[in-house]
Amino acid sequence: MLRIIQRIPTERYLCTLPVKNPKLHRTKDQRDITNMDLLEEQIRIKSAEKNREMTIQGQKVKWAYRSELVGRHDLDKNHRNTWMAYLIIILVGFGAFVTVKSQVVMGRRQEMDAREALRKELQLSGDDRKKIGVV
Repeated sequence: MLRIIQRIPTERYLCTLPVKNPKLHRTKDQRDITNMDLLEEQIRIKSAEKNREMTIQGQKVKWAYRSELVGRHDLDKNHRNTWMAYLIIILVGFGAFVTVKSQVVMGRRQEMDAREALRKELQLSGDDRKKIGVV
């Protein structure tokens, strides 16, 4: 059993390496690999990941994740504008509520002060104070 496990090429099963470019494997007669060659190969591998292709019944079909398409074409801009409109509506509504509520409280306070001034002017006390109501 141990011999069988040792014969299995674990590199192939444990990691998936990208396909090696045959142009990067030079013979003795060809020039050495430069950094530019390595960079071009990295760009090719990354672009192969982004431009995904799938073969369906002999026809190549390119596909991408939805988030990549949304980001590339800036399709979420309308949603962002909608949420900004909701935010503005909420802020305006809250501001209007605070304004109206503060005006109501201030009006009640002024009425209370007016009644208290009338009571002091008439020098009312006890049960007579309660007779002065909303004018």
